[in-house]
Amino acid sequence: CGAVVEDDAENMEETGSTLGNDSSTCTVTNNATGLVQIFQRWLSDADECDWYGVLCSGGFVRSIELAENNLIGEIVPELGMLPFLQIIDLSSNCIFGTIPSSIGQLSYLTNMDLKDNGLSGYIPMELFNLTNLVKLDLSYNVNYDGNCTRFDGTEKEIPNSLGLEGMILDSNIGRLEYLQDIDLTDNYFSGSISPEIGKLKQLGRMVVDNNVFKSTVPDEITQLINLKEVWLSMNYFTGGIPENIGALKSLESFSMWENEDLTGHIPDSLYDLTMLEDLHLFRNSFSGSISTQIGRLTKLKTLTLAENNFTGTLPTELGLCQDLEFLRIEMTDIEGSAPKEVCDLAEKNLFSDDRDKEYFKADCLEDNVTMVAFFVCDCCSSCCDHVTNQCKILD
Repeated sequence: CGAVVEDDAENMEETGSTLGNDSSTCTVTNNATGLVQIFQRWLSDADECDWYGVLCSGGFVRSIELAENNLIGEIVPELGMLPFLQIIDLSSNCIFGTIPSSIGQLSYLTNMDLKDNGLSGYIPMELFNLTNLVKLDLSYNVNYDGNCTRFDGTEKEIPNSLGLEGMILDSNIGRLEYLQDIDLTDNYFSGSISPEIGKLKQLGRMVVDNNVFKSTVPDEITQLINLKEVWLSMNYFTGGIPENIGALKSLESFSMWENEDLTGHIPDSLYDLTMLEDLHLFRNSFSGSISTQIGRLTKLKTLTLAENNFTGTLPTELGLCQDLEFLRIEMTDIEGSAPKEVCDLAEKNLFSDDRDKEYFKADCLEDNVTMVAFFVCDCCSSCCDHVTNQCKILD
């Protein structure tokens, strides 16, 4: 029914829709409710406020929502001619090419969702003119496939994409002070996280996994007291965890896994994050021991410390984390044995039958030289050889 991209407009239909008898209209059936609605086709002579996916108010287009609509093509520059547009959702389509600079003319825009497409090229600087943005989702724009499937089942070849690129988190990010949610996962964004990030006082979710950012994590991020989720994994971040990370009292998920050059210890303030449910630090170069204060993280469900330089023993206080479901400490220098308090979780979530078979993984496999396990564990689900790093799932 809709097309806000330039290419195969006639082949773009909403999933679950059927064409009406009048070629200028389309009939859409809500598969959940059975409700049937008739909309005017895009680019027809009808008023655009009657087009599918368009919502108007006061005679002006306020929202364009065409998610999962089998759109194939590029975003047209004319999109910038809708000065009162507040919401644009083109997610989960087959849109390629670049984001036009005219996007910067949409000064009232609050929500922009372009995730799960095949967009590429540099982010236009004009994007930072969108100072009313609340949500910005540009995630999952890597496309190695090179083709898209139309609604009628035929294939169309499109350019491969390594994703969007540019230094989107440089000092200009501070201009988007109303931003509450930013997701940049699976792209080719680079540069650093600017200290200007500290101006985004309403930010509650920040996800930048699987890009090529390379910088330290600025201390200013700890000023964002509304943050609930921070995902910085699979990049090239350096330095350590900000010492004042404990200031983020609302934080529920914190992930920095697979940055490799992250070093230093776990700051004591991290144990002040009593709302924390997920902590992912594996595959870095962190060191030091795990504090007995970890028992304060009573809401913790997932703890991954594997493939680091952690030392010492596993604190018995970890057994206070009664909701713990997933624990990984393999390929570290954590020695000793699994505390009874942790193994007692066998009757709770940690060892439930429907969990991943590697829910508790440690260096508990006897090595071929000493025939002694580096870490003694009677309740692990998977064990690794501390010398060879070979692992196996236990029966």
